[in-house]
Amino acid sequence: MTDCHHSGIVVTATSEVSGEDVATARLGTRFGRMDLASQLALLAVEKLGVNFDECPRDRIALVFASCAGSLSSDAEYWKGRDQAGGPSPTLFTYTLPSAPLGEIAIRHRITGPNLCFVSEGGEVLAEAAELLRRGEADGCVCVSVNVVSPTVAEFLGTPVTAHACAAFLRRGGPGGREVGDVAGQTLQQILGGATYSKSQKPSAK
Repeated sequence: MTDCHHSGIVVTATSEVSGEDVATARLGTRFGRMDLASQLALLAVEKLGVNFDECPRDRIALVFASCAGSLSSDAEYWKGRDQAGGPSPTLFTYTLPSAPLGEIAIRHRITGPNLCFVSEGGEVLAEAAELLRRGEADGCVCVSVNVVSPTVAEFLGTPVTAHACAAFLRRGGPGGREVGDVAGQTLQQILGGATYSKSQKPSAK
């Protein structure tokens, strides 16, 4: 993992969402056709409240992690082989772990560097900070998603899960927390300390 102690790089906004939030979301017809992981990722970014117009879109990076990859979508796609008409062509799009990253980039027209990890997300903040430190981006959207569908939960013997969290990092600027203060932590861990939008001051949760 890359060293995360980078002076001047701050977390300016954080958010978290669950499957219950998806049920009440109003983000257009495309949103309704997405798999759950993409819906959660997109909703977590919306909840950040970041104005992406403040930075050129090609100077905004995306770092994404999915704990189970696209396993839940893969399982649903495989089940479709026995249905009339075969597996869903729409769902096939989401049998890639990076699909949620692509949906975020499309919605917000973000064209900067991007990274996708199949992991619990421990490297997300460090890699985002490194992109900023090297001058490859001026801001970075970080997203971590964990989706375990009922089908996968039964197979693996684990609980059904639908959760996502996000953070926005940038070089300099007022407010936020130094990235070095959360070195080695996952997004879920830093959210245990505070959740705030860009228009709010950080507050204890």
